Amino acid sequence: MRVCHINLAKGFSGGEQQTFNLIKELAGRRIEQMAVCREGGELERRVRELGIPCRPLAHFAQGHLRGPEADILHGHCGKSIYWAALEHLFRRTPYLVTRRVDNPLDRGPLTRWAYRGASRVVCLSRAIEASVQAGVGPVPTAIIPSSYSGFQTDPDHAAELRKAWPGKFLVGQVGNLLGHKGHEVTLLAARDLAPTHPHIHFLILGDGPRREELERDAASLPNLTFLGHRRNIGDYLAILDIFVFPSLTEGLGSSILEAMQAGVPVIASEAGGIPDLINTESTGILIPPGDASALARAIARLEGDPGLRSALAGEAARQLGRFSPASLADRYLAAYAELAT
Repeated sequence: MRVCHINLAKGFSGGEQQTFNLIKELAGRRIEQMAVCREGGELERRVRELGIPCRPLAHFAQGHLRGPEADILHGHCGKSIYWAALEHLFRRTPYLVTRRVDNPLDRGPLTRWAYRGASRVVCLSRAIEASVQAGVGPVPTAIIPSSYSGFQTDPDHAAELRKAWPGKFLVGQVGNLLGHKGHEVTLLAARDLAPTHPHIHFLILGDGPRREELERDAASLPNLTFLGHRRNIGDYLAILDIFVFPSLTEGLGSSILEAMQAGVPVIASEAGGIPDLINTESTGILIPPGDASALARAIARLEGDPGLRSALAGEAARQLGRFSPASLADRYLAAYAELAT
């Protein structure tokens, strides 16, 4: 079976990491693959390092009828479904697309045509599935979540990082600085906790269009540090005591899986697909979206209860098997085989 992956995103965020995770896992199983991706991007570089043929493009209308024909097309981003739909029009190759966000779909005719032509729309969560069906009507769907990446950790480097905050209880948030990620909720929780819990310190990892605004809003907070983009996320996860993910809306939240895989207890908002990952009081703590006071209370509670932190992290680790790269590859391979026949 020959699989063609399509991801035309400009940057390298969670969706591109998930695309790479799958390609890498399938490469280890010697599945024949090719990739269509953004010219000069990080995904192209990583895919080529695996020895996978790559077709770099700048637009979904480019690059059709080139190279060997695939048995199945797999779109991994919003623009990819249009490339797959056009390739299907020319070559009749069946295609599926992974939908990663729960925001409403464009109701235009091009979008309806592309989604209704898909053999399967894979949704990361129930919330995304509902959004797809509300936007384009009844289409064949399946739910396959994200996988954890298993970021590498250098124990010596992590120990050096930890020395920067001696005696502090570290709470971290990792992700692009975007409006829906709820960073302002974290800032308000930090402000609430500063007078009563001065030993709790917040680390914000990530970059994005809101960075300047958020740094300005947090300028008076002595208990919060912006670290910007970091490649060695595994080392930072290793030094955290709690991971927070207060998104206002979220398709799934793959960063939660990275924290769980690192053994860090998670507090997250009950938004979008996040409840598909967290059973509250079992594998993490869920709070109402946008509720900074609830976030502050949950942080203070976990800080004062190391037994609960250990129990949450342990149960999350026991549930991680269904989010492994191998488990998700099995499910995608089954879908490929069914749709390519």
